[in-house]
Amino acid sequence: MTTGTAMPSTLAKERTLDDQYHTFLHDVIHGLRQAQKTLPCKYFYDARGSRLFEEICLLDEYYLTRTEYSILRSSGKSIAEALSTYTEIIEPGAGSCQKVQLLLKQLPTLPRYIPLEISVDALEHAITTLKERFPTLRVQPVAGDFTAQACLDEVSTLCQSGRRLVFFPGSTIGNFNRTEALGVLRSLKALAGPTGALLLGADLIKDRQRLLAAYDDKRGVTAEFNKNILRRINHDLNANFDVDDGFKHRAIFNEGLSRIEMQLVACREQTVNVAGEKMDFHRGEVIHTENSHKYSEQSIAELASAADMEIHRAWKDPQGDFGVFLLGQK
Repeated sequence: MTTGTAMPSTLAKERTLDDQYHTFLHDVIHGLRQAQKTLPCKYFYDARGSRLFEEICLLDEYYLTRTEYSILRSSGKSIAEALSTYTEIIEPGAGSCQKVQLLLKQLPTLPRYIPLEISVDALEHAITTLKERFPTLRVQPVAGDFTAQACLDEVSTLCQSGRRLVFFPGSTIGNFNRTEALGVLRSLKALAGPTGALLLGADLIKDRQRLLAAYDDKRGVTAEFNKNILRRINHDLNANFDVDDGFKHRAIFNEGLSRIEMQLVACREQTVNVAGEKMDFHRGEVIHTENSHKYSEQSIAELASAADMEIHRAWKDPQGDFGVFLLGQK
């Protein structure tokens, strides 16, 4: 077994900084030119955004992270038994790699782990921690966007023979609409291969007020996290958003689509310059920044079925707030 970790010298052929800049600029300009202005939520996660999200995960109102942790802890042995024949774990959107460590502790002989993460800072920090805590585990990090097929193809080249488990926690699947989520599941199913599986974390439907509180905490950390995307655009794309006074955070629950929607609302009429492009906002105009869909076990089963998978095992907390689902071939 190869020991330690190894960050590829090219960060797994990650786009050059120039390519990243132009992709970011294109996505921002395209989103802000729509009738319903949008910004892709993947751009929340620069170094500051990643730190703010870690802070959100510790908030009383934000039940998602601690509940998923509690499931991975309390059902750890049962989950490990279900995963005992897998030889590598792949984690798209790995972030700080905290949750996977609960699996790794229960799977001490697992040979390989491949984290895929868009934030290079978060990835490098996580690799250092993993090297210290799991010195015999071979870690092959990939810096990139898991929604880009080129990055998934890069991960596939690193995979070896054996059974692959794709670990997709945090209800990240909820950030996508149904069509997008189905595409993500199909891509991850292909990444897992014919003998592999997907371990999926999903937030379950619950009281509306608890949902709203989780995305609009009293301390305002989520508001700062949401507005940080504007700070990043200012910094990286030479824009002039008035982050502090020009926009406010808002979270609403869309009952018909069973999702929380995060928004940035213009506080006044204003014109913003983004890399030389002028963007007009009227007072009250909304930038849609993130969706967080909520599920029932039935809706997870239906989504999985549409991707030619089925639920093999399911673990939930006693209150039924969150579920961890092992999805495999039908």
